Amino acid sequence: MVILGLGSNLGNRAIHLKRAISRLSRGRGAVLHTVRLSRIYESAALTPPGAPDAWDLPYLNCALSGETSLEPDALLRHIQEIERSLGRQDHERWAPRVIDIDILWWTGHEMRSDDLTIPHPEILKRPFVLEPLSDLIPDSILDSETLAAHASRVGATASAGEMAIPSPGADFEVRYPTLMGILNVTPNSFSDGGRFMEPEAALEHARRLVKEGAGIIDVGAESTRPDGAALDQETEWARIEPVLQGLREIREELLPLGGRDPSGCRDPFLISIDSRNPSTVRSALEIGVDILNDVTGFTRPEMLEIAEGTDVPLVFMHSLSIPVVKGESIPPDRDSVEFLMTWAEGRLAEFDRRGIARNRFIFDPGIGFGKTARQSWHILDHVERFHDLGLPLLMGHSRKSFLETVTDKPSAERDAETLAVSEDLATKGVEILRVHDVKGHATLLRGRREERLADRLAAPR
Repeated sequence: MVILGLGSNLGNRAIHLKRAISRLSRGRGAVLHTVRLSRIYESAALTPPGAPDAWDLPYLNCALSGETSLEPDALLRHIQEIERSLGRQDHERWAPRVIDIDILWWTGHEMRSDDLTIPHPEILKRPFVLEPLSDLIPDSILDSETLAAHASRVGATASAGEMAIPSPGADFEVRYPTLMGILNVTPNSFSDGGRFMEPEAALEHARRLVKEGAGIIDVGAESTRPDGAALDQETEWARIEPVLQGLREIREELLPLGGRDPSGCRDPFLISIDSRNPSTVRSALEIGVDILNDVTGFTRPEMLEIAEGTDVPLVFMHSLSIPVVKGESIPPDRDSVEFLMTWAEGRLAEFDRRGIARNRFIFDPGIGFGKTARQSWHILDHVERFHDLGLPLLMGHSRKSFLETVTDKPSAERDAETLAVSEDLATKGVEILRVHDVKGHATLLRGRREERLADRLAAPR
């Protein structure tokens, strides 16, 4: 068994940890199997005297255990590749980092070289390493004492600035999908069309979604329902602009320290613009959105140019036509998952040619967009296959028509069926769930967390 230590103190730390864990343990690039995760801890940054104030950002840390077939040097090289792919750059030793992954422990292995020492030489000097390691292997012996005994002693003598404190909120964010709340500013969306056309109603709904647990608010003004009409960009922007402005104001109200939370590392929620129209997206970027969500997969040259000129995350979704053409689907003689894998790999090759970093992309298979109900279920059943892309996955399955195969309820009443699908997707490591019923999903995920905590308390130490 090998145990890795993970840390992040730059940007959205929980998301960076989540993505690193996924890259290490899922898809064809996985190097760890049968994994276990420690609690998530927060600790102060280690900085040398005279370091810039901007380096003093607190870390989130955890430890991840698993089995691997790689030798230590090969595992180290793979870890370093994952760090680079997630956006880590070469900086000075103590500078903030998007992600830091270290080999802490390897059962049956002890080694010392210029590049790697096992066990990690700083375990007993760093509470943020020792505490997560003790969560996983409390009875293992280091320097004649158990790790649990070391952790107890260090915890009792560490100063406030040296301590590693469990972070339940971050633990939840790392382990479970981020909820993307749907905010349709449209008169004709399939489930909630017309409810939030007025900016005041839209913003009231957004506040409710955030309070209920949405980490992302996805704003769209064009309905893509089957046989819908394309929306001109002027009308789209007239609907979206006051809502985006209002969302920025809501976020500023929720931030106590002039635009950042007390850790200096994350916003209370991210703002996503759901649009395929270049002028709308450019205007939204000027206001300040965090995510571009393009249902046409950044296939239009102008959208690609926008992607090249920004550094925000990019959701590229598969679709055959927008708005959806009723009856159009992936060819029935093709495996829908393999079809989407081929399409996504082709898009990624294009993004690579244009020099757009892969760590910015999120893949959405596009449930209901050019797929029959049978194909949508097949995609959901085999969603783990998409981890082979090495990207975060977003699923937008909420209340959609494929659920008609299991219920005769109208779309607005399909939340129970949506939740059943979501629970399976959470188990399979989908990172973002785009949903209408944020409250129900938050309750579901918190219930899973309570079950995990109960199992941990019942497990012998």
